[in-house]
Amino acid sequence: MTLPLPTAVIAGVGKAGTTSLFWYLSQHPDICASDVKEIRYFTALSEGDGVLPPIAEYAGHFSGCGRQRHRLEASPQYFHGGGTVAAAMSETLPDVRVIVLLRDPIDRLWSTFRFMRTRFADLPHDMTFEAYVEECIAVRERHEPFTPENRLFRTIEGGFYDEYLDPWLEAFGERFRIVLFERMAAESAATVRDLSDWLGVDPEVADTIDYSVENKTVPVRSTSLQRLALLANREHLLGNRRKLKGPLRKAYYAINRRAEPDRMAPETRRRLDELFAPGNRALASRLRGLGYENLPAWLTADAGDERHAAR
Repeated sequence: MTLPLPTAVIAGVGKAGTTSLFWYLSQHPDICASDVKEIRYFTALSEGDGVLPPIAEYAGHFSGCGRQRHRLEASPQYFHGGGTVAAAMSETLPDVRVIVLLRDPIDRLWSTFRFMRTRFADLPHDMTFEAYVEECIAVRERHEPFTPENRLFRTIEGGFYDEYLDPWLEAFGERFRIVLFERMAAESAATVRDLSDWLGVDPEVADTIDYSVENKTVPVRSTSLQRLALLANREHLLGNRRKLKGPLRKAYYAINRRAEPDRMAPETRRRLDELFAPGNRALASRLRGLGYENLPAWLTADAGDERHAAR
């Protein structure tokens, strides 16, 4: 018997809109989403013991699917697994199509820090963003492999997207598609229409989809209440119950959202601009060579100048 394995995977990256895109595509009648968003089947090769779980366990997350054209999952940790994960995915899912979202690495780092500060007890709540950046840079400069101890400080490593791209292109070729977060945020329906066409499903459905933003990081008044909300948002509680989740989320934001936004120090952004600039230029060149056009500001030569002028 043929196991119901995914035919489309959102493979990365975290805090770049993967939850929202998973939600958008899951509304298409020809796409069946996994019973939980992040199965993380292949992360055993990059963050675990190197042994994949039984394939039947993976297929079990799609047992509710019928005759839809695609079965979809989204585990944003996959992309940074590099060649090891790309090769294993290609062998296990020979016809799969892979989507990766990329976002300005500085904005992504900032969003991840704010998210982790409320979610992880082992990240000191009083740690400043500047101190967090210093520790992330130190972990990168020491060339440390992934460990449970340094996992919270590897986010900056994942922003050097050009260092991870080649194995995915080699493994999947035309079955690999990059979506830029900034374009999706500004043109959600057009993004889903393009992806639907690429996936071979009706692109006109894009006009009927609910484009509410999922998994948004916002400043909060109470971190304890934030942790409680995150606990309730797990897949087996509210994660897949959207009719109930929508009103509860509005009520939560009304109670716990802090009006004044967090701010990143300008000198910290300038330092990060300099750190990421070479990789961003290399990535922009690769993307243009692959036919990607209308790149966002962080992928242009004067991205840093534009950002500083805006502030």
